[in-house]
Amino acid sequence: MHLVDMLEKPNWMIRIKSLQQSASSVKELVNEKIVAGRHLEAFSIQLVILAIWKQGLHICHAQAASDMEGSPSCGTSRLKRSSHKNGDHNSVECSSAVGNMRPEDVSHQIEGEFLQEVERAEQFAKSIEHGNIEMPDAMEMIFQSALALGRRGGVDELMGDSETALSLYSKAVHLLVFLLVEAHSLILNPPFSLTNSDRYRLRNYVEILNSRQVQLRLILKSDDQQCPT
Repeated sequence: MHLVDMLEKPNWMIRIKSLQQSASSVKELVNEKIVAGRHLEAFSIQLVILAIWKQGLHICHAQAASDMEGSPSCGTSRLKRSSHKNGDHNSVECSSAVGNMRPEDVSHQIEGEFLQEVERAEQFAKSIEHGNIEMPDAMEMIFQSALALGRRGGVDELMGDSETALSLYSKAVHLLVFLLVEAHSLILNPPFSLTNSDRYRLRNYVEILNSRQVQLRLILKSDDQQCPT
């Protein structure tokens, strides 16, 4: 998904896909914290995942409401389908969703993801010592993790390990794009915001890392073509 598309956010499905990618990338970071035994940090970042899925639900509900307002017959057809269980199950769905997915369908999937992540958060909370504990800054940890991934990718690239470098650059970009595109819209405590300088710096990082990924893909493609069959 192109960064410009996500920044412009032309439709609800692109927003959902962006949030899904964000949740996946942040969840990977949570898992790393758990393996390292940093349960409080993992819990703090886990709360961000919950906020991501909440935002996804909000988008789906808003889109479903918009569809209903924009097409009165859609609501009528849904009522008919619900009151006639033995009716035609192949009737055309009234929806502006991409493909065959309606906002209600996507919302149902996200609800399942959200409940699973709530359970994980509850498990993490049990492993945290009670008392006056200062919660680590999840967004700062995500940012620092993205920078660390980029640095590790640079080292691997210099060492000639293009595939590992490409993977690390990609992970770094996903976290940076999350901070740049989605994080400010989440309900967090404290709220997250970026200055114009912050946004410029993040976009610059993303552009640099994307440029390195393009170069590495060309190198890997060239290597594949030179390999004897």
